[in-house]
Amino acid sequence: MSILDYFAPRRGHSQSRLTKTLVAKIGFYSSVVSIAVFILVSVLMDEREIPVEPVPAIRNTVEVINEVQLYLQAKMHTGFLNQDESASCWDVFEEKTFKARYLQFGSWQIDAFYERARYYWRVNDMTMEVTVDDWRKRRTLLELDQPTIQC
Repeated sequence: MSILDYFAPRRGHSQSRLTKTLVAKIGFYSSVVSIAVFILVSVLMDEREIPVEPVPAIRNTVEVINEVQLYLQAKMHTGFLNQDESASCWDVFEEKTFKARYLQFGSWQIDAFYERARYYWRVNDMTMEVTVDDWRKRRTLLELDQPTIQC
């Protein structure tokens, strides 16, 4: 008795093996085997760690904080919920303390507090390009009760 006779025994007057049931069984068992092989290969490939070398910083914290401050001096905002008239972002953050940390992959993260909310900016270490690190897009569990400004 062969393994094919186990899955699709010969029946009927024509004794045809290719039936809908046989195709369904072959499809099911082959998909189970292929998923098991995929999981096994994925686990074996993930066993070895691929080291990622950190990019050394070119600038220091003072330089990147000064760049963010220059960015804020040029940037304008329209207040909370866009209700006020246009004002400089530097007026809001002039007296605030800025903290910078290097992210090891060529960028700096600078933050400052204003009205119980922390604002983040990213600075590219090579080009000194400042962008807003929009933390509100990533926040899902907690919502702030107070409005924020767009700086």
